[in-house]
Amino acid sequence: MLGNCLGVVVAAVVVFFGFLYYLQCYTDHGDSVTVPNLRGQRLDVAQQKLEAIGLGARVVDTGYVDTYVGDVVLEQTIRPGEHVKTGRIVELTINAASARAIALPMLADNCSRREAEAKLKALGFKSVRVEYIPGDQDWVYDVKIHGKSAVPGERVPVTTLVTLVIGDGVVEEEYNGSDTLDTYYLDDEIGTDSYSDIPL
Repeated sequence: MLGNCLGVVVAAVVVFFGFLYYLQCYTDHGDSVTVPNLRGQRLDVAQQKLEAIGLGARVVDTGYVDTYVGDVVLEQTIRPGEHVKTGRIVELTINAASARAIALPMLADNCSRREAEAKLKALGFKSVRVEYIPGDQDWVYDVKIHGKSAVPGERVPVTTLVTLVIGDGVVEEEYNGSDTLDTYYLDDEIGTDSYSDIPL
């Protein structure tokens, strides 16, 4: 009886350690490698480096940094220096060849400065400047790209400087140099046009 119990215990121990060994072999089916830093490197170079150590690469997104050329790695999902098993896929974000172009919304004579800046920011535009002209305060009168008036719907790279021409709150009044307003009328008797001054 005691022998049978002892046999069952020994068998259970053997099975337990056998399972641990199998589990370790299963999880360690490949060698552990260190993920290199791929940021700032061209995509083809990054792929070669990963393949050389048994890892794969997949491009999942693009961004744009104007100081980099196209196809340069901007981000990687597995951090540099991290130890992973061979066969893992490192997902990459690469730099686009040019900034994405966005259609300009209707801003001129349609919204205030605050509304216009909010719309441009939501679309991804980074650089917005303001040019003041006499007119209703903070009202957008025009939108300029490279010094020229832009047309709503025109596609513009998001890195482009957008100039909002807005009113400064000072409304100009016509003044003839005296305290009178010029009034124009038609003289029926002489059949000519003439002006008369009406004192203010």
